[in-house]
Order: sequence, then structure tokens, then C-alpha cells
Amino acid sequence: MTDFLQELKEHGMSQSMSRVSRCINNGPMEGWQGLIKEMRVVLYPNVNSYEDMEEAFKATIEYYINYDPQERFNGKTTGQVRREAKDNPENIISYPIKQDKRYKNFWKKIDEKKNQLA
Repeated sequence: MTDFLQELKEHGMSQSMSRVSRCINNGPMEGWQGLIKEMRVVLYPNVNSYEDMEEAFKATIEYYINYDPQERFNGKTTGQVRREAKDNPENIISYPIKQDKRYKNFWKKIDEKKNQLA
């Protein structure tokens, strides 16, 4: 059992996803949730109750949105990027998303299977 699962169990919580890391479509969200979990452990390592954990996650997400500069946004936070887009919807800046090799390989295998059946 992972440390995170053990911590959930200790506080009477359960994991929300039934097939963790299995669905390719959930990949981006799974990655973000993993990042938030890791950040929470670093920022708030001493969680002693359900309420502590809830507050720690809220504060971690607040930190991520407003104080964690993102390389892919040229050093801006996600909150800054969102505010800029809302303030100037006619001139939204586009930031490239680096494609994960796992997704490329997944779809490559799908295409290969389709070609074998054709």
C-alpha cells in the first residue's frame, strides 16, 4: 500500500478513481492529481485528521494556482495565465503542450492493430 493510500485509510477516506492510471483519457488529470499529492506532502507533511488533510489540499491547490511558476507558461502561474485570458479574451496567448511519449505510443499501437485487421 502506498503512503498516500495508507494516509487515506488512517483518516477514513477512500480513493475516488476505480481504475487509477488505467484509462488513457484520464492521463492529464491523473498527472495533475499526482503532482498535487506530492506537493501536499512537501508543503504540509503533518496531517493528523480529515480536516487537516482537507485544508492541506485546499492550500496546496491555492499554492499551485497562485504561487507555483510554470516553465511552460514562461514563468507565469496558472492563475496569471487564466486572469490574462479572462481580461483579454480577444488576444489569448497559446502555450504549447509537450506531448507525452506514452500517448504517442498508445495511439501508435492502436493504429498498428487497425492496420493488421484491414
